[in-house]
Amino acid sequence: MTRRKQLSAIPIAAAFIGTVVGAGFATGQEILQFFTFYGLKGIIGVGIAVFLFFYFGFTIMSMARDLKADSHKDLVTYMAGPGIGTLLDWFITVSFLGVLVVMAAGAGAIAEEQLNLSPLRGSLALILLAFITVISGIHNIIRAIGFVVPLMLIAVLGVAIYSVLSDPLSGQKFAVLQALDPPLSYNWSLSAVLYVSYNVILAVAILSTLGVEARAKTDMLRGSLLGAAGLGLGILAINLAIVSKVPQVLAFQVPMAFLASHINPVLAYCYGFILLLEIYTTAVSILYGFVARICYHNNLKRFFWAAVASIGALLAARMGFAKVISTIYPVMGFIGLFFLACILWAQLREVFAGK
Repeated sequence: MTRRKQLSAIPIAAAFIGTVVGAGFATGQEILQFFTFYGLKGIIGVGIAVFLFFYFGFTIMSMARDLKADSHKDLVTYMAGPGIGTLLDWFITVSFLGVLVVMAAGAGAIAEEQLNLSPLRGSLALILLAFITVISGIHNIIRAIGFVVPLMLIAVLGVAIYSVLSDPLSGQKFAVLQALDPPLSYNWSLSAVLYVSYNVILAVAILSTLGVEARAKTDMLRGSLLGAAGLGLGILAINLAIVSKVPQVLAFQVPMAFLASHINPVLAYCYGFILLLEIYTTAVSILYGFVARICYHNNLKRFFWAAVASIGALLAARMGFAKVISTIYPVMGFIGLFFLACILWAQLREVFAGK
């Protein structure tokens, strides 16, 4: 029986945003490193990111639809060929581990800055909960993501808007940022492209599914446009909010929680709780994706690989949240550049083939 294609533009846009918006986004640390450190040029970088999210998001969905892809593996193999495609498929799988490390480190940073606990306790609690959930079953947790993401976006935008209105931007604050050495790359445009590339390579699985399940290509086009615009709005809001509190905010691993504390101490705890929910749901889905890709229905192997991934993430998270993001995400971004190049090459092949 053929599956009924029923996804319209709004659900596609929501899923697109939800896939990219993770804990690193909501803490503000990703935006700080990839955009804010570049001052005014970082704002231009946000524009570049919006266009690239739209272009590659729509392209991936369109290709998956034409191929009737059962999974992202079919799409990756088509774009890069059997040999390189297999390597990319496994890189995407291993990248899940990198994201799990970021989630563990993020939980540790919140425990330290919001609860005055050691980072290890926060990381350990998250990893244990994620491990237990993956072993016992995940379906209810995946449904919860649909509730957590909108709640987080409302919290992010609320804190960001209040911060900018209460402490307006100034040329002096941008001058402070311009005098600093960016942690990732001295090239602001490359930083924006890296941000898109590692997010796209992690989102390819859900984007492939969205393309196959969309009602029509017009829904994919509108969904990609709305999704990219929503992401751009969120990135810009966080970016400007962080700039409004320069230089004090630069000392914190969770900039958005620091901004929330300036509004109201209770609000900071509420924001931290929402952030932990987002980290938890992201960690569960990422760990599940990694384990399911490797061992599918074998319960003993699933337990073993979930334990290996959890212990590895816990140990790597000891580097600290900011250090983990500045180390893992750029590496994923550079590999992601190759992935984006494969997408463009596949498009050129189709043009030359007259498709």
